[in-house]
This record gives sequence, structure tokens and C-alpha cells, in this order.
Amino acid sequence: MAEVAKPTDPNTLIVEAWAQGFMVGSILIMLCITISNYRCGVLLHKLILLELVFGSFHGTFIFNDAPVYGWYLSVTAIFLIISWNLHNVIAWIKVRPFIGGKTSFIFIGTIVLVQPYWALEIYADFTYFNNINDIYLKTRVIEALFRDPWWVYTTCCLLYNIRTRYNFGLFELMRFSPRFAVMIIAMILSLIFTIIDICAVTDRFSASLPIGINPFWKLAFVCKLLTDSVILDDFKTALDKLSARNISRAQVQWAQGWTTAKPTVEHRERWGVSDQSDLLEHGAGIAVTREIKVNHYSARKSEVAIPLKCIHK
Repeated sequence: MAEVAKPTDPNTLIVEAWAQGFMVGSILIMLCITISNYRCGVLLHKLILLELVFGSFHGTFIFNDAPVYGWYLSVTAIFLIISWNLHNVIAWIKVRPFIGGKTSFIFIGTIVLVQPYWALEIYADFTYFNNINDIYLKTRVIEALFRDPWWVYTTCCLLYNIRTRYNFGLFELMRFSPRFAVMIIAMILSLIFTIIDICAVTDRFSASLPIGINPFWKLAFVCKLLTDSVILDDFKTALDKLSARNISRAQVQWAQGWTTAKPTVEHRERWGVSDQSDLLEHGAGIAVTREIKVNHYSARKSEVAIPLKCIHK
């Protein structure tokens, strides 16, 4: 086993330092957003806050030298793994109103079932970066399989329910709600960066970075955290509020259009000539009609004009 140490190649150091700085800086901004929208007593908000705090610790190990480097990396990786699992639990809470009881049980049950892998991953992290063994080279390759399926399902479930349950399309929703637009774009980007990370650790790139040192999982991780912090409530609650607000706004606009309507034309017609008139006055064979125009549409109501001589009889 070759000795594992802090990278010495300048290009690798620059890439890793930039990625860690980007991750920590992004998390700090998201922490501010989360705290500003935080509501005491809401479990989901507490979990999101904890997820962000734990995820930030692993973004500073590049600044340490041996022997602190290996120890510090291994310890902060524990908090990172906790943050990843919290993200899956948060995804379950957010998508649970859209799924049945059986699917919900399978979702959270499988998260519990993969925890032995994460215990092995913690051990592999420590032994690899402290030059004890190289089990990490085998476990890291399959890491995404135990980390991301729940997130992929959550993304697909949300997009499907937006399409089938609500009275607006995906792009209409993104135009109407910038928050949902940011969240959906972040979801898609996280999946893209996850695929790139898998390609990097399986040597699909011609010039791969050292295993454990690549920016792609950090970019994917930031996008996942963004989807949790930009909308703190579960997806159904947020979408229901948005749908109700959209309907209310449409009703107000419709009502305002009718209240601003003005009578524009008044004329006289012989009885029986027009059967699409709004009668205001009746005379002997004469009807005074008024045409009401709303914006550029003409709204008329028809009545039958009764000559006064018929009424006298």
C-alpha cells in the first residue's frame, strides 16, 4: 500500500482547497437563510440546521499537515456521513405526504438497513488516511449506491406529483415561485454532479484526481443542502400554499376585471330587431338597450321586449 498523505501537487491542492472553501462558504450562507426562516418546535427545521452544521466540518481538512491531516479528515468524515443520512431522513419527511404508508416504511427502513455500510466506511476512512490498510479503495467506489438512491427517488416523486396533482406545469411553477425554481434546478444539478463523482472514483476520466480528493461530491452535496434550506417545509405543504395563493390571485384579477367594466354604448332599437339586448326600459314597441364591454370582450344578456299595449290588455 502506497503512503497516503496530503496532496503535494499544486493543481490538486488548488482544486481541493477551492472545493472545500466553496462548500463551507455555501453552507454558511445556507445557515443564515435557515436561521432567518427557522421556527422553534418544528422537527424538520431542527434536522436541516443540524445537517448544515455537521456538513461544514469536513471542509477544512486540507489546511492540516501530517499527522493531524489523517486524524482530522477521518473524524470530520464521521460528521459528514451523519449529515448525508440526515439529508435522506429530511427527504423522507418532505416527500412522505405524497407516498403511501408502505412506500414510506420501505423508504425509511432501507435508510436504516444501510447503516452497517457507513460504519464500515468510517473505519475504512480512518485506516486508509492513516496508512493502516486500503479497504477504502473498495468501499468508496460503491459509496453513491448507499448514499443517493433515496434522493433520486425524492426528486422523481416531487416532479411527478407537481405534474399530476396541481393545476400548473413545472415551468409555470418555476416562473411563479423563484424558490421552487432554485430548488428544482439544485435537484437536477446534484444528480449531474453525483454522476460525475461516480465516474471520477471509477476511473472513467483519463486524468482522475486522487481517490477521496475531488470536488464533484462537494458540489453535489451543496446542491442537496440548498434544496433543504431554500424551502424548509415539506413539499406538499409548500405546494398547497403556493397553489392556494395562485388561485386566490387569479380570482382577484378576475374580480377586478369585472368591477372595472364601464357601460360604453347606448342606442335605441325597434322591438324584435335584436334578441341579444340588455333591456333597461320598455316602451310601446321600443326598447332602450345598453351594451357592456369588459376589456376587449363583449358581454350581453338577452331578454324579450314586451310592448306596453300588451301589458295594458
